[in-house]
Amino acid sequence: MKKQLNSKTQKKLKVFEAFAGIGAQHSALKRANINFKIVGISEWFINALLVYNAIHNDHIKDVVIPSYEEQIEELKKYTFSRDSVHPIKDIKKLSRNEIENLYVANKNNKNFGSITEIKGKDLPEIDLFVYSFPCQDLSTGGNTLGMSKGSGTRSGLLWEVERILLELKAINKLPEYLLMENVKTIYAKSNKKDLDQWLTFLESIGYKNGSKMILDSIDFGVPQVRKRAFIISHLNTTIDDTSLINYSAPLKPLQDFLRTDYNNEELREEANEAQLNRTDSRQTMWKINRRDVDHSTSINTITCNMDRSNTAAMFKYDGPKGNTYRLLTMREAFLLMGFTEKEYRKTQRLRLSYRKMNKLIGNSIVVDVLTEIFSLLFKEKYGKGE
Repeated sequence: MKKQLNSKTQKKLKVFEAFAGIGAQHSALKRANINFKIVGISEWFINALLVYNAIHNDHIKDVVIPSYEEQIEELKKYTFSRDSVHPIKDIKKLSRNEIENLYVANKNNKNFGSITEIKGKDLPEIDLFVYSFPCQDLSTGGNTLGMSKGSGTRSGLLWEVERILLELKAINKLPEYLLMENVKTIYAKSNKKDLDQWLTFLESIGYKNGSKMILDSIDFGVPQVRKRAFIISHLNTTIDDTSLINYSAPLKPLQDFLRTDYNNEELREEANEAQLNRTDSRQTMWKINRRDVDHSTSINTITCNMDRSNTAAMFKYDGPKGNTYRLLTMREAFLLMGFTEKEYRKTQRLRLSYRKMNKLIGNSIVVDVLTEIFSLLFKEKYGKGE
């Protein structure tokens, strides 16, 4: 019987998170008890970088903060965005405090910047490359502009990954594993040509692609109906992903995720923030999305804007706007996306608004699903053991 290696001496899985968001992959690797190291991320959305840093790097205290002028010169090497859509033209328009916070987060996160500006030769050695590229142009909630190569759409940023992989192949540094995540409509007929082109490209450089999986978080025990597409690619050999496709876990009660102790001042303030006015449009929303919670209740998909006709869930609530209803609080949304109370609390010091946090969590990935994927792929080779 092989002796379990000490986690400090065991070989670490080297991970690069492209389109990193707030780092659901990072959280899942911890949850799966994998011995790993994030060697870099790619992200340009400032709020995502700040929250990623708060959740995953709050223990890092040794970043040397240079002068304001030096911070500016460093940050000018990257392209950042305030809204995840438009680039900031002049970084100096941010306040000094924003500049310093962004500088620290960028350093702590090992951020290589926008995917369009990354060069393969500059990347470290990578074992796992995860890419959850923008879904807006694939989603039925978006403009369905597609992801064709050269289209210039946000979903078309997939082809920047092609460029980077070709550059890595040229220097014999291809990652052993790739993991794609996106909305299930990536498998729609309208996207078939582009997806087939992508998978054919991966095969041409040596990868074997697994199943075109659609995994629903409700099958992983989370009371949220959230179907997402995943494809595992592995150099030279195909990974057997049958266990993921057939995965079934007992459904956790929705009550475990809701925070309704309104005698707790903090929780009541969060509920107040999620409360809606009683308008005709919200009345219509209530008829569609009302939830009477019992042991089998689940919610709809958490999106990046929950104040819309089809939202994740609505609950009766008597607050400062009277006896109306509320949406999920951000704490509840984080929990239903698989993040922990501790991880959520780390984000609170940033004091981001409900809407800003909603955009971040709605674009994330359910940690529980990723945890099972990473357990399948890496537990034997990189698992820390009990």
